[in-house]
Amino acid sequence: MVELTKILGVGIKVASCVSLFGLHHIDAFPQDVWVKRILENEYPQGYPFEQYSPHNGIYQQYMFAYYRRIHG
Repeated sequence: MVELTKILGVGIKVASCVSLFGLHHIDAFPQDVWVKRILENEYPQGYPFEQYSPHNGIYQQYMFAYYRRIHG
């Protein structure tokens, strides 16, 4: 992911998305406004990345889909 961010215009979120969706690195955890909101509301003590590794990206997708459906 660090190599991707060396490309002009590619930030952490885009690099995380490419890693998760394009390179199938299922531990990549893209964070947009919705995911940050989820983390603030549901994990005020901090998200346990180590506990869910190496499947953080998959969990992120389920959290995102559920929250978008409920909070539209």
